[in-house]
Parts: sequence; C-alpha cells; structure tokens
Amino acid sequence: MNQVQKLKLNTIISLVSKIVIMLSGIILPRLILVNFGSEVNGLVNSVTQFLAVITFLDLGVGSVVQSALYKPLVENDSVQISGILKSARNYFQKIGIILIVYVFILILTYPLIVENNILGYVSTTYLIISISISTFAQYYFGIVNELLLNSDQKGYVQLLAETIVVILNLVLSVIFINLGFSIVTVKFVSSLVILIRPIYLTFYVNKNYQINYEITLDDDPLPQKWNGMGQHIAYSIQNSTDIIVLTIFSTLDSVSIYSVYKMIINAIGLIINSFTMGLQSFFGNLLASDNLKKLNSYFSTIEWGLHNLIVFLYAMSAVLIIPFIQIYTQGVNDADYVVPSFALILVVSKGIFSLRIPYQSIVFSAGYFKQTQASSYIEAILNLSLSLLFVSRLGLVGVAIGSLIAMSYRLLYLIFFLQKNIIFRSIKKFIKLLIMDIVAFLLIFITGNLLKNYFSIESYIHWCIFAIAVSMLSFSIIIFLNLCFYRNRVFELIRKNIRWGQN
Repeated sequence: MNQVQKLKLNTIISLVSKIVIMLSGIILPRLILVNFGSEVNGLVNSVTQFLAVITFLDLGVGSVVQSALYKPLVENDSVQISGILKSARNYFQKIGIILIVYVFILILTYPLIVENNILGYVSTTYLIISISISTFAQYYFGIVNELLLNSDQKGYVQLLAETIVVILNLVLSVIFINLGFSIVTVKFVSSLVILIRPIYLTFYVNKNYQINYEITLDDDPLPQKWNGMGQHIAYSIQNSTDIIVLTIFSTLDSVSIYSVYKMIINAIGLIINSFTMGLQSFFGNLLASDNLKKLNSYFSTIEWGLHNLIVFLYAMSAVLIIPFIQIYTQGVNDADYVVPSFALILVVSKGIFSLRIPYQSIVFSAGYFKQTQASSYIEAILNLSLSLLFVSRLGLVGVAIGSLIAMSYRLLYLIFFLQKNIIFRSIKKFIKLLIMDIVAFLLIFITGNLLKNYFSIESYIHWCIFAIAVSMLSFSIIIFLNLCFYRNRVFELIRKNIRWGQN
C-alpha cells in the first residue's frame, strides 16, 4: 500500500473504532449513574484523571519517538529503528516504575482530598489499584509498540485490537453491573480486559518486525526528547486541569456533571480523531521524502475538509447537547445536570482544540518541538491559572473559560508559526477559513435553537429525529457557505467524485 492508501485505511478503521468507543463511553456512564449515583460517577472520573496525571511524565517523548522513526522506516534502517525503540522502551519502563510509587502516594493522599466519599477509604484504595493496572501495562510494555505501528502508518492494527477490547469490556461491565457487583469489581475486570491489547501488540510487533533491543547506538537516537516536553505538559494539563481543580475546589457532584458533558464532547472528538488518526505519520512520510509541493497540496485540502467537518459536528453539538443531557440523566435526581452556559463554552473550547489538529500534526511531523515548546508552556499556565482564578466564583463555567482562552491562544500561535516555517503559508488562508467557521457556527446554533421550538424532545427517538433535522439544516448551511467562500474547491471535489465513480 502507498501512503495515501494507508491513510485511507487508517481513517476507516479509526472511524469504526471511535464509534465503538463513543457508544461504550455513553452506555457505561449512564449505567454507573443509575446504579451507583452521581457521587460514585464523579469519584471514578476523578480517580481516573488523577492517574492520568502520570502521562505528564511522558514529557512528549511519544511524539518525539514517532518523529524520529519516520525517516528510518522509509529507508528500512533496522539498526536505527531498533536503537530508537530501545531508548524509548527504557524510558517508558521507568515511567511504569514511577507509576507504582505514584499509586501508593495517591492511596495515602487521595482520601484526604475527598473526605467522607460514599465508598470509604478501603474501597477507594481498591478502586485506585484497579484503575491503575491498565495504565501500568500501557507504559511498561504497550506504548512503544503502539508508537512503532503509528509511525509505520499501521495504526489500524492497534485500532482493531482496541475495538475488540472495548466491546469485550462493555459487555462484561454491563453483565457485572446488572448482576449487582460493586463499582470496584467492575473497574478491576475492566483493567484485566484492557491488558489484552498491549499483550497482542507485543506479539504482533515481535512477529512482523526485526527489532534488536541489544543494539546500542553511538549517538542519542532521541536528541529532542526533552524538547517535546512543553507540548506534552500542555496536553496533559488540558486533559487533567478541569477535573482535578473541581475535585479539590468543588464537589464530586460537579466532577460528575463535568464528566457527563465531557463524555459527549469527547465522542465528537473521537469522530474527528478517526479522520486524523494517520495524519501525523502521513505528513511525516511526505516530509521524509522531501516532497514539499505535494505536502502543501494535501495540507490545504485536509485543512479545508477538517474545518468543515469540525464546525459541522460541534455546531450541531451546541444545539443538541442540552436536550440529550435532559434525556440521558432522567431518573438521576441527586444533581442538576442542565447547565446551558457551561455546555456552550465547553463545546466551543473543544471545537477550537480540534481545529488545531492539522497544524499541530505537521509541526510534530517535522520535529519542531524545541521551536514551539515555549507556546506550550504559556498555554498550560493560562489554562491552570485561569481555571484556579474562576472556579471559586463560576464553578464549571470558570474551568471551561480557562480552557477556552488557553486553547485559542495555542491555535493562533500555530497558525502564525506555520506562516514562517515548514510550509510557509499565508495567514490570509486561515483568516478566510476562520471567518467561514464563525459564520457557519452562529447560523447553525441560532437556527437550530429556533428549530427546537417545533419539536417535543422527550425520548431518544424524539432526539434522533430532531438531530436528523439539525444535521440537514447544518449541512445545507455548510454547503451554502462553501459555495460562497470556496466555490472552485467544491466543484473540483464534485468532479473528482464523478471521475472516481466512473472508474
């Protein structure tokens, strides 16, 4: 398969995988809410996020490893590949050991942070241990194989394994919850199931690659491993700040409310990610081949397509999220889950986060970690400081505002960076896209909420009918605006599809 074919295959398999993950991510929290309550749901999400902090110690090495692997994979340089993977494996195994120490510290300190939680000290301890098992397996022997496959544009291998594991985990979790087992037992079984994936990836890589972990290279195969730190710190803080701040300065009910909204927004993000799964390795291979003209051509097309997809999905989400929350939390009366202002700010901030995917992908593909790390530090500081500043007065809305401002800064920085580096694009191209994005979002949000007045949304079926109407409305608005802003590109896409159909 050539690079474009691999990108298409990765995209298709990723889309299937993300749909499965999305459905699982909707079904399981609902079961936990109904069977265990908001406080337990908040506790599970809080513990999961505190354990996710260990990814902070990745320090961006994962992205640096992928960037370093593109050229030797293209050149089939097994010695260099082995050296890079050996260095990466040694690093991540140290993180696995640190994770064990961190878990013990968390066991001692976490119950003090969330005093008088419904599970009590002993059960909370077992919950932390249960959730940490899969995290340890990932860093001790899973992540290096995943990075190799992604760099080689074989992400579909690990995605298929992930899909099977998610389905199995969902089935077993539903069975155990309905049989009346505790949340601790359910999460322990989930962690054991998740172990299947890293074990399979180890088997696959050993069978299909000639990796010699005894090789020692004269030069450091990962010279930029510390330069990826800023990028990863920002990413870790973006994913962890809100829930950790709410855990410490608010309540577990607030964490539960936040996690339900984030679950829905993450589902949209999963769909976006399914279309961008192989993007970084695709750009990396083009850069390794020194084909900058083709790179610019593909980048412009991908950028335009992603902007349309992202605005389409997130604008619809802004209209549909509150009606969905009202149905999803029926029967859950221990907290008020309807918070429209928080919903809108969260949707916009995550939409901005998704918009930067093509720009960040090409920066990472080119290995420009050192040159862009300062902006990552600024993003992380903005997010953390603003969330702390606003949380006491605004609660959920406050942490969402912190994320929105930080993510907006990072997006604009990447745009200006690419104007002067790598692909040297005019800023006018982005401004034109941004104007269309804003106009499309506002039109969809306003007309979608007006359309809501003509629907009675009291069940999932009613919601689906309304969602279809909103999607048709949104699609029409997107098409109309593209005919106004990008008429030639639309007609060229139509001609290509006609030629493809004739062949």
